[in-house]
Amino acid sequence: MKASQLLFDNLIETDPRTGIIKFNHKRSVLVSVEALGLLRRDLINTLGMERAKGFLMRYGWEWGKKDGETIASMYNWKNPKELLLAGPVLHTLEGVVTVEPDTIELTESSIHFTGFWRNSFEAKEHIEYLGAGNDHTCWILVGYASGYLTSAFGKDVIAYEECCFGKGDSYCRFVAKTVEQLEEKHKSYLNYYKAETLVSELDRAYQELNSINQTIIESDKIHEELTNYLLEDKGLSETVQFVARVLNRSLVIDYYNKQIESAFLDREDEAIYHNWSDRFIYTEERHNDISTFPIRANAVNLGRLVVIGREKMTQKDQLIISRARSIFTVQMYHDWKITRSLWKKKENFFEEMLHHSIDEGYEKFSHLFHFLPNNPNRVISIKVEPSEKRQDVMQFLKLHPDYSKKDFFSNDEFIIMILTNEDMEQILHVSANLLTQLKQQFKNGRFYIGVGRKSKNLADLRKSYEDARSISNFIHLTHPADSLISLYEDMGSIMMFLKGTDQTELIEFYKKTIGELIEYDKVNESHFLITLKTYLDYNGNLQQTADKLHLSIAGLRYRLDRIAELCDVDLKTGEGRFHCQLALQIYFAMLINGKKPPIIHS
Repeated sequence: MKASQLLFDNLIETDPRTGIIKFNHKRSVLVSVEALGLLRRDLINTLGMERAKGFLMRYGWEWGKKDGETIASMYNWKNPKELLLAGPVLHTLEGVVTVEPDTIELTESSIHFTGFWRNSFEAKEHIEYLGAGNDHTCWILVGYASGYLTSAFGKDVIAYEECCFGKGDSYCRFVAKTVEQLEEKHKSYLNYYKAETLVSELDRAYQELNSINQTIIESDKIHEELTNYLLEDKGLSETVQFVARVLNRSLVIDYYNKQIESAFLDREDEAIYHNWSDRFIYTEERHNDISTFPIRANAVNLGRLVVIGREKMTQKDQLIISRARSIFTVQMYHDWKITRSLWKKKENFFEEMLHHSIDEGYEKFSHLFHFLPNNPNRVISIKVEPSEKRQDVMQFLKLHPDYSKKDFFSNDEFIIMILTNEDMEQILHVSANLLTQLKQQFKNGRFYIGVGRKSKNLADLRKSYEDARSISNFIHLTHPADSLISLYEDMGSIMMFLKGTDQTELIEFYKKTIGELIEYDKVNESHFLITLKTYLDYNGNLQQTADKLHLSIAGLRYRLDRIAELCDVDLKTGEGRFHCQLALQIYFAMLINGKKPPIIHS
């Protein structure tokens, strides 16, 4: 017998009187595709996608296995290959799918069979009701092919789909191999064919639901205890300790890697956290379970929760963390609001100090500050770009141990910090260290730090405040692409102009006055700018200037004529000299700010 000789009428016996249909003397029934589709959908809804897939693959296996046993006993087959090919013919005759065999390679111990499935009812049902998936959808067909070929060949054969219409491919293509030939990822298909029943699937689903329900009940109890912590006004530290004990995991709440609260189970976990967070040793993640969760409220970034354990978190752990995070958020937002209120109170009173004489009222608010207005102080102004990062910088400074006893305020577009006497001795070191820390923490930020004059009383403090803001604005305008520090001492007499003049106009003024002279020096490698500065430093005395520059009087006169021509000024008049002197002051102030080497904190 050859597979191509199989005919439907020869396979099926029908009895019109009784309505019984038989296949090889065994009763069969015709089932509509709609009914099979409904069964498929109900199984997916009841068991979930993965379990429904397993159940239908086993159903297909048993169907194919029985067909293989039946067809093998009905005829004397010409050779084993014809018996194997009879399976696709039979599947087509039964109306399940049109099978087009492609290649078949057969030995005594192995089989490699490929082909196409056309008009798969499973693929069409899946797309119609669930849409195209990410995995193959012809589960009954795969099971049928595996069961039939296993029965006919006498060894375990697994079929799988290379392409499937149900996941968006233009056709369904199957591959069938003996287990020994399968790739590792396809050997797992064997697990689907273990003896299971719908009852066992439902029982397993019930057990899972029961477990989930128990987990929810237990997490609700934890949440109730956490809520009591909140209502009893217990601190964040106590809440973190409680959750760490419940989870048996270490917890850290940090902000830009600065710890706010922590509960480490042991020193090893503490070392793991510091290696991972401070030293960026991310290999710790391969040896430990480290998870992070953001803590935010009303679009305010309050920090993050870091959970450290040895084993992967269970569903129960994740539920508890979800409940705990909501409590942490409430506690931290409450603290944030109080801190903001304190900052605002300090900022408002500081503004009052700067604009009104309230020395006598300071005593009432002295508890808010770490400085005394009539002691030696100095104001630092920090301009942050982009400006949206200013609040993050404020939070960073608040949590940083170096600045915990410093007074700082957010004022207009600046952050203002007061340095007291002990910091003033090393002002450049302190400000450079501050800049280094900000640049390390905020990689894409730019910072313009102005340091005002030394003050010994409230009147001087106001001047130091104005100095610092003006300097920050000036270096922002002159070097927008860099992060810089400039001290009051760097600016010299130009400070008088910075406070009373539009700083953009100052820059335009220097460029208009000596801009061409600077460009001429760059192109010709000349020293006309130094000649002009020396001439002005010696109040226009030709002999002293010539001696200083080692020039002849004639050579100096030539240079001065060229300088006057390039700058379009008359150096013989007081007005011309004043314009050049002011332009030079602005230029060298910018040069100092741009060239000052950073001092790195060791």
